[in-house]
Amino acid sequence: MRYTCCLRLLPAVVALGLFVEGASAHPSSGIVVDEQGNVFVADINTGLWKIDTAGKLTHIHKEAGHWLALDAQGSFAHVDFTKSNHWPRWFKRRTPDGAKPVLITDGGSPLVVLQDGNLYYVSSGEQLQPGGHEVIRLTPDGKLDRVATDLAKTSEKLGGIKGLAAGPDGALYLSYPKAVLRITTDGKVTTLADPVVVTGGDKDLPAGTPESQQPSLRGLAVDDRGTVYAAATGCRRVVKIKADGKVETILKAERPWSPTGVALQGGALYVLEYPNANGERHADWVPRVRKVGRDGTITTLVTFPKKDG
Repeated sequence: MRYTCCLRLLPAVVALGLFVEGASAHPSSGIVVDEQGNVFVADINTGLWKIDTAGKLTHIHKEAGHWLALDAQGSFAHVDFTKSNHWPRWFKRRTPDGAKPVLITDGGSPLVVLQDGNLYYVSSGEQLQPGGHEVIRLTPDGKLDRVATDLAKTSEKLGGIKGLAAGPDGALYLSYPKAVLRITTDGKVTTLADPVVVTGGDKDLPAGTPESQQPSLRGLAVDDRGTVYAAATGCRRVVKIKADGKVETILKAERPWSPTGVALQGGALYVLEYPNANGERHADWVPRVRKVGRDGTITTLVTFPKKDG
């Protein structure tokens, strides 16, 4: 189907990424890494940042959203999301016209660009608005269609989609508060893990996450063997979920930090963390990025500066 009518602006709550029913305020999950190893982070308070391979932190845009997608091929390099009547206005290209890779932010929905050159995001309702329970494919020429039928009922039961990631063979992976699903290129939906159970937990967990939503999975990344790495924000961990559904903790953050997003590149895992990630105070959300090397060594790349004022 082709979506040709102008989308209406949603209330301000959507612009803050809070569209998913029952969700509370939360910091960003947006972290991506390009082929050269440059790390990009979308911070809702201070904008879009780059960490180069030498560890230098550069502020590249004053605005960003909760989520961030990397378009390596440049399929959306000339698209201006803010001016076309066809485009969902929540998406914004943050890189110059024609530049590659393209960085796209969004405040209302997880999003990812797959190798097919299309953008995938989470939607709700017949207007295919960002945020909610379905996955929509958006092509560079403005076509919109649902990726899988009857996904909305499953997603509602599982607590809403909290993250998207590209997997091998064009597959799409979805995170829910306590589950991970997979959609193949033909639209078939399978369950990788439900429920995701994190063992060896402790009592020092972030406040604000209901027990029914633990471990509160958010951002995720997938390697070429189909192994999923997910930020388990509700228990301060990053977990590895193998293709057989087995769950293993590979990183634990100390209080008050919690992982919210992850990205893979060159065999290393990059983890975006925030303090008080389930709190309501934006002033508390000052991120850091840590790296888990091939050998399991954990290093802190950078802790971001606090917003002025």
